[in-house]
Amino acid sequence: MQSQHSVAARMRAAAHTTLVGMAVALLVLAHPSAALAARVFIDPGHGGAYPGAVYAGVEEQYVNLLLGLETRRVLQARGHTVALSRTGDVTVNKRDIATWHWDDAEETYFLYADGETGAYPIPYDDLQARCDKANLFGADLFISIHNNAGGSATGTETYYNSWETATDAVLSKRLATLVQQEIVRVAGTTDRGVDDVGYYVIRWANMPAALIEAAFLSSSADRARLLSPAFRTKVAIGIANGVDRYMASNPYTAIEPRIQGADRYVTAAQAALAGWPHGAQTVILASGEVWPDSLAAAPLSAKLDAPVLLTPARTPHAAVAAAVERLGPSGIVVLGGTAAVARAVVDAAADAGGLSPDAVRRIAGRDRFETAALIAEEVGTTPGMGVSIVSGTAYPDAVSASAFSGTLGMPILLTETDRVSPHVAAYLSAHSAEVTSAVIVGGPAVVSRDVKIALDERVRVTRLWGADRYDTNVAVLKRFYVEGELSPLVATGENFPDALVAGALAAKRGQPVVLCGARYLGKQTRAWVLHRSDRIAGWTMVGGPGVLTHLLEWELLKARRTPPPAVTAAGTPAELLETGDATVTAE
Repeated sequence: MQSQHSVAARMRAAAHTTLVGMAVALLVLAHPSAALAARVFIDPGHGGAYPGAVYAGVEEQYVNLLLGLETRRVLQARGHTVALSRTGDVTVNKRDIATWHWDDAEETYFLYADGETGAYPIPYDDLQARCDKANLFGADLFISIHNNAGGSATGTETYYNSWETATDAVLSKRLATLVQQEIVRVAGTTDRGVDDVGYYVIRWANMPAALIEAAFLSSSADRARLLSPAFRTKVAIGIANGVDRYMASNPYTAIEPRIQGADRYVTAAQAALAGWPHGAQTVILASGEVWPDSLAAAPLSAKLDAPVLLTPARTPHAAVAAAVERLGPSGIVVLGGTAAVARAVVDAAADAGGLSPDAVRRIAGRDRFETAALIAEEVGTTPGMGVSIVSGTAYPDAVSASAFSGTLGMPILLTETDRVSPHVAAYLSAHSAEVTSAVIVGGPAVVSRDVKIALDERVRVTRLWGADRYDTNVAVLKRFYVEGELSPLVATGENFPDALVAGALAAKRGQPVVLCGARYLGKQTRAWVLHRSDRIAGWTMVGGPGVLTHLLEWELLKARRTPPPAVTAAGTPAELLETGDATVTAE
């Protein structure tokens, strides 16, 4: 019998074999079109401290890695973008991180770091790290590669998650089925079928996921095949064929209503018309190029019952004019100075609404901090509510604050990172009798501890924050949306225009804004969604698919863990076919 060392060395060398001639002969499928090219995350199971099954000196971790590397090569040759959880014989993660744990009493999962690093064969911390990598990568699909063990059995089997959500019961099952079919067809393995099992990585990867057991290490025949580069290439081609067929099925289609336009200005106009379909007495005009003057807009929007329209700084936009005309306001409030919104732009908006110059007023300070304080004066105070305080140097936390601040009538003040803005200090002094509390949204990196200490001397301060903008958003959600039915607006955490518009519309509706990446759902956000599945009636996506992908809609559906709607063969819930276009318009 060969030594484990010699087999491992042989297999490492095999990982670098080009197999150019064979690859040319086998890669007969055309490259997918750009529309079908996917972001694929490959997880070679085990690795490092967790070798997996070992037979005749062959460790599963090495075979999984070689299959993963070869699958990456084939997928990339077809135009797909690929990431791997590991590219060498390494332990993916040894640290204690937040992982998912079942609670019998609550009959649900909770996400927390348990102070342990788990037990052999693979602890949750290592498995969760693989999911975290895939989720941050924004993968369209997740494939975990393993090899089986047990008696004299041979062949291939593939698994998908056992939860009966549309994402898993339809999309993950479809992915697993297609990959299984193609491996069996191309590699000639025994077909052991597809089954639903709640393996950790395919459950907690946000996207549709499958786990492949390519062959049996315990079988001498299968083991010999796994040691063959030609066989591994066939398995890789089978996986790639399955991926191509899956993407060709158009898996990611619209599920939720969506407010969108050709650009940020049209999207803002659509949001205004969706929120104020019968018109508005006042319209707020703010820059769509720079965000500081818009950060404090949501409470003013709620106070005046006025939609927020974004505009270019110096060039009138047709969508703004059309929205003003349809809304029919008797006045326009402009946020920021002429550098942010030029006079010509304001005049064009007023002309569209048939308004005279005296129907327009501008709220503008010498800087963003003073502008926010002036807006706060316009908003006024609500007994017992206090104020919201956010960084004036970054927008995401202000977006998280916008919805609840507008709904509750809490002005938003902007402060500097390392000192209390003089305008904040002046505002609190002027309103010391009625403003006795403040909520800081954001961590010490954006609103320092010294600022909080200084504010504590004036008012009672609560800080809401998390490890990043998405976790901070969840802290806000947990604090202010503790009961009742929810229909959140989903906005990007990666850019400001759509998110700021979402804040004003959410405040009018009394709903939260949930921040996500274009194709990224934070795990704390997923936990929040999971635990409120019975309260969430649905979502409204703010921004086009380039800002918030249809994949994200399916990730939110998977997170809810609710019974799936009837789903068509194309992957679209049947009720959408009855309601037609999911885009919210002013019609």
